[in-house]
Amino acid sequence: MIFKSVILFFNSKSQKPIEYTEIIEQQLKARGVRVQKICINDVPEQKTEEADAVIAIGGDGTVLHAARRAAEEQIPILGINAGNLGFLSGAGKQGFLSHIDDFLYGKFICSQRMLLSVKVLRGEETVFGPVQALNDCVVRSGGSRAFVLRTYYNHRFLAEYFGDGLIVSTPSGSTAYNLAASGPIAMPEMDLLLLSPICPHTLTHRPIILPPAKELKIELHESSSQQKHLLSLDGQTNFCLCFGDKIIINKYNKTVKLLSSKNFSYFEVLRNKLSWGER
Repeated sequence: MIFKSVILFFNSKSQKPIEYTEIIEQQLKARGVRVQKICINDVPEQKTEEADAVIAIGGDGTVLHAARRAAEEQIPILGINAGNLGFLSGAGKQGFLSHIDDFLYGKFICSQRMLLSVKVLRGEETVFGPVQALNDCVVRSGGSRAFVLRTYYNHRFLAEYFGDGLIVSTPSGSTAYNLAASGPIAMPEMDLLLLSPICPHTLTHRPIILPPAKELKIELHESSSQQKHLLSLDGQTNFCLCFGDKIIINKYNKTVKLLSSKNFSYFEVLRNKLSWGER
């Protein structure tokens, strides 16, 4: 057996993840696996014990929460969909129970996913971060007015955006907010940054793809000084921005290891969840 200890992350705000967690816990313990359960809704958050693997039971939000906590220790994560879309899930409940021994003996596929590392500078002081994000980093207005963002890549001026904000997405997050903003879908194992403006006030601004090896900087323009703005990571970690703040985005030096069953197909997920490619 490869995995002798497992952490179960679950969302207690829905009955289905609670039921799935109880069933999976029973099956793991029956095979001699040590199990720790962590509810992502608990405040303060429970500390994680040492483990060989993580199972996140819920929707994509549960996987995102578990991924940020497990990335530093490089613990592989399996998402079991008990939510809606489940783009980050590698198995359903029944599929996992049918192949639980394959999981425990390390026979699931491991996909390496890049992370963003985000911090905010106010003058020369770091006032936020660095914090990791698996899906995306979003800068948007807290009000109803469009505002200006200036972006720099590798210390060179990239573009000035006037609109409702900007999404900086990883390939894993390409099917999330990025897709809603007409950004492209990218294979999740790729290394790249997707920049997608949110409702830009010009037809010339379109999404752009950049290599993640260099620093991306986003600055709030002077015309935005009378508005409130928000930085949001994976839709879960938020920070209020001030005029003059600089958002610094780099590729994090570690990846998230997402597991999936051997018959898992990303293209099948796209077809089933988005009706992708159908006429």
